[in-house]
Amino acid sequence: MASKKRQQINSKLTAITAEGRKPDKRTRDSLKRIRNAYADMLGEGADPGSISVTELAARANVDRKTFYNYYSGIYELDRAIAAEIGDAFRHAIESSPVDAAEQVPHLFFKALADILNRDMDFYGRLFRIGESSTLSRSIMAAVRSEAVRVIREKYSLEGRRLELSADFIIAGCIEVYRRWYTQDPRPRVEEYSDIVSILCFGGMNMLAKNTAPEELPGR
Repeated sequence: MASKKRQQINSKLTAITAEGRKPDKRTRDSLKRIRNAYADMLGEGADPGSISVTELAARANVDRKTFYNYYSGIYELDRAIAAEIGDAFRHAIESSPVDAAEQVPHLFFKALADILNRDMDFYGRLFRIGESSTLSRSIMAAVRSEAVRVIREKYSLEGRRLELSADFIIAGCIEVYRRWYTQDPRPRVEEYSDIVSILCFGGMNMLAKNTAPEELPGR
């Protein structure tokens, strides 16, 4: 019964956050403390398997019962954060359709920027987490799956070209955004997105026009 209740709560929270709406203040405050504390602990070198609910709840200044109202454990929290970002990215893409292929890199960067700007405090903490962490990999996978869909549709790429294009553009967008985030003062985000668009579109457009076999050296 408790598990079903949590699933209902998580489904509601995912739908709300993907659309940019906010839960009620009490829920929002509790989730923010839990998520920020989790990101801080990961940034300090901990991994999900070494973090207990008791430790996390104490760090977040909430009781264990509050944590279990939303998550069954640490790994569910980890998955929920990645799923939320993936759903928000998908919603941002679907709500801003593109007509021309050259708009795709700009759309990806803008979608990421819109998501991260909703909670700069939390995502700033995420930037301190190593790329090898479970959460970082889960976030990359969630965003990448949507990138694959859009790139396939707009560029007609398949196989290795599609996979490498998705890896290149998403990793590049995230790293460029990370660099933008650390600037003081920060430049206009449009300046960065325009450069990213030119760089990414040039490479993918050449791949789309190149009819040579897809074999790469060293295979």
